[in-house]
Amino acid sequence: MLLLAVVTGCYALAVLLSLLIPRLPIVHALEQAKCDAWAQATAATLRQRSPLMLHVVLRQIRSGRALSYAQNIYRERVMVHHCFHPEHLGRAPRHSEVIEGIRALVIDKDQRPLWQPERVEDVTPEMAEGFFAEVWRPGDHPLRQLLEP
Repeated sequence: MLLLAVVTGCYALAVLLSLLIPRLPIVHALEQAKCDAWAQATAATLRQRSPLMLHVVLRQIRSGRALSYAQNIYRERVMVHHCFHPEHLGRAPRHSEVIEGIRALVIDKDQRPLWQPERVEDVTPEMAEGFFAEVWRPGDHPLRQLLEP
């Protein structure tokens, strides 16, 4: 129950902070919960992850609430494509966040991914939005049958 109270408090603070800090206020809210070890550990973990992908996932969760399961799976396939083909960010596939994470954690094992951008505060809404742009022409999506009546 105590954890639920902390999460609820952080979420409420995040809503208020979103008016002042529009970019991922939940991280800031967790950092502000100084008396709670769980909140501090969670904030530290989020700070280690890809700032760009944190924004993408948050947008996915928020907008996905209004979609059906099939619509979410369909959109997830589009997002996965963009994760490995980040041309919408002006990057070659070898410079994607996924490839960088694999490099840092599995290949070099240096545990030091070089995220672009480095901080959650530096991600723009446009950067995350590009992950939701349709890739295929109408009727060519690999999971198009999910949305057919």
